[in-house]
Amino acid sequence: MTHNDITANVTPQELTEILQTLVRAPSINPPGDTRECADRMVALFQKEGIPAEKVPASDKLINVVATLKGRGPGKTMWYNGHMDVVPAGADWKWDPWGAELVDGRIYGRGTSDDKGGLTAMMGSMFALKRAGCPFDGEILFTAVADEETGSDAGTVWLIENRKFSADYAIVGEPTRDNVEIGNRGTLWVEVTVKGRASHAGRPHFGVNAVHNAAQAIVALTKLEFPNRDERFEVPNGSVSVTMIEGGTKINTLADRCVLSIDLRMMPSDDPQEAIEKIRRTVAAALDEGADFEMKVLKVWPPVMEDPEHPLVRTVAKAYEEVHGQPPKIRAKAGGTDASFIKAMAGTPIVLFGPGASDRVHVANEYLLVDELVDACRVYTLATLELLG
Repeated sequence: MTHNDITANVTPQELTEILQTLVRAPSINPPGDTRECADRMVALFQKEGIPAEKVPASDKLINVVATLKGRGPGKTMWYNGHMDVVPAGADWKWDPWGAELVDGRIYGRGTSDDKGGLTAMMGSMFALKRAGCPFDGEILFTAVADEETGSDAGTVWLIENRKFSADYAIVGEPTRDNVEIGNRGTLWVEVTVKGRASHAGRPHFGVNAVHNAAQAIVALTKLEFPNRDERFEVPNGSVSVTMIEGGTKINTLADRCVLSIDLRMMPSDDPQEAIEKIRRTVAAALDEGADFEMKVLKVWPPVMEDPEHPLVRTVAKAYEEVHGQPPKIRAKAGGTDASFIKAMAGTPIVLFGPGASDRVHVANEYLLVDELVDACRVYTLATLELLG
């Protein structure tokens, strides 16, 4: 049986039905509840005779772990993706939880991010199982419950509590025509600007925390990020103030104003220096009498794999075999679980999956059935090459 024969062991209809099954189990995060989706996924694995288990990080945040062993000892390939999805929002033409198939497109929240990638990985494991597991070593599959809000109950939890690591890892985020070798790092910071309340009719008696926070925002927007890498979707660092909350009454100067800050880093950037850069910038922007506190909420390390690593070369080769042309070698603007798999588990990573980043977190999210089939084939061919 050739490698291409093996990839044909799972049909487009089967893959479509698996994805529809998963999308029709809403797993919205926040608030975070993957119980139904995890139940359905484990049942699909068990029907195929592949060992799978539900691994709870909390009552409602349930991860799924499955393993497929080959002919004998060998290396481990880690398939990773996430079940949790962002809220549907408004302006949908199709039911966001209906997974309707229309003209070769499956519509629904999570089709591209990230249940399509999970479906293609499951299909790869089903195809290999039906072929008699013609590889050495094993495939470790993790469908995690918490990627959209920080990964603490998902990939991070599994690495810390189950000590997972592997020889290779494919993170199934949507990459369109790219094989992606990393992602920018992410730093979430909360800054509380402190002023002194007074009547708005006598502003000279107070220190307006909202005005000072506004000055800090302006200063942050002027930060420069000299480190560049053109392989990234956004080739340099960036900073955005994404939420602001302050004041108690329209005729009272605010004594507090809270800023939520999202800073993105390149692999050559130092996260600790980025934290200090925010601290220095805010401090310099405030008036006399104002003060601030800063709290680091979360850090995703920037990550970059060697483009010559066998994992990258093999996935790119598999892509070319399926598509008839080589992929672009790029890197993501946003953070992914690849950060933790590489930094915490010491596992080489590549990002590849069906779908496209401009379809995620938007109304009428969709995935092409052809993309689903092609991704399944790429995963299978790459795994056979690396574990064969």
